[in-house]
Amino acid sequence: MIEQITGRYLTVRGHRIYLETAGETTGQPILFIHTAGQHGIQWRFVLPKIAAKGYFAIAPDLPGHGKSLVKDFKPLDSVHDFAETLWEMMDLMELKRPVVVGCSIGGDIALDLAAHHSVDLRAVISCEGALRTPTLPLQLINQGLEDSGVPSFGDQGFLSGLSLCGTNADAERVKEITFTRRSGDPKIYHTDLKAWITHDIRSQAKHIACPVLIVWGNEDYILPYEFVEEAANSIPGARLLVLEGFGHYPGTEWPKFNEIVEEFISSLKL
Repeated sequence: MIEQITGRYLTVRGHRIYLETAGETTGQPILFIHTAGQHGIQWRFVLPKIAAKGYFAIAPDLPGHGKSLVKDFKPLDSVHDFAETLWEMMDLMELKRPVVVGCSIGGDIALDLAAHHSVDLRAVISCEGALRTPTLPLQLINQGLEDSGVPSFGDQGFLSGLSLCGTNADAERVKEITFTRRSGDPKIYHTDLKAWITHDIRSQAKHIACPVLIVWGNEDYILPYEFVEEAANSIPGARLLVLEGFGHYPGTEWPKFNEIVEEFISSLKL
């Protein structure tokens, strides 16, 4: 089976960003943003299905992740910096009113883009993200820099990925999630988590003007429902979709995740 996914590089803000695309550039653009410490391969199941429906799908590796180099080899440590880098990338690609889909820190980035650029966005889907995500103590995150503090980075990635998948997750997809979670630079993962816990755009929520769908797996223990509910209630017109039996990676865990994206976009007055 040949999957029509194309890789390319762009230089944005001094970062050499790798991204994969699927579909014709004339289709409605949809940007997919991966989780902390990972890369765009998380969306490999979604891109071909979305492209088959006539959309133009884009999945970048965030700066310092996967095949993307980060300027001066200094990891980004704020959600907003990631968001503005992606915004400039989309502008460079001349994407017109894109839909943005993100998961985990990617979900936070998607909402940050909505908070600052909603007039120019078609819509946003935030999975396992919120307006604020202070869900891990900094002391625990910093232990990840000490070999004696936690299991090896590979083992920690495997174990946390396994525990964060829901009981309804596809078994083969769980294997892939845990496999890819072993990859990456511990320093990048560390700064991603610091960006995650310091993210807070509650004061800007009322200014979000584009349609927003918030997706949450009810077995995701890393993001309590209270933060998801707060985001849904604070963003004008936001919709909330709770996925029973799924965890922190709905885009990978559930083979039909693309249908959520398609149905939401179809419900909009484009």
